[in-house]
Amino acid sequence: MARELGADIIKADPTSQAEDFHKVVEAARCPVLVRGGGREDIESVFSKARALLDQGALGMVYGRNIYQHPNPSRVVDALMAMIHNGASTSEAMNIYIGDK
Repeated sequence: MARELGADIIKADPTSQAEDFHKVVEAARCPVLVRGGGREDIESVFSKARALLDQGALGMVYGRNIYQHPNPSRVVDALMAMIHNGASTSEAMNIYIGDK
């Protein structure tokens, strides 16, 4: 419906099963960003993000899982690597862990 109203980009809730998110992307007919959700442990955040990106999401609109995190810049660096470089969950974890 948002596309019919002229949306150029859509911020959508993740589906309960990440494997189904491609249906949202196909229906949208424009770029889709996934909104965050409740606070989760960082490995779950990265795992979910990777699964949704693999289903066609073009980016993330995450809030509390970044700004409420003790090291938000590392979380952002890891998510950016996933979005722009196709980093895996384990690669994102390595970026996040870095040399704390």
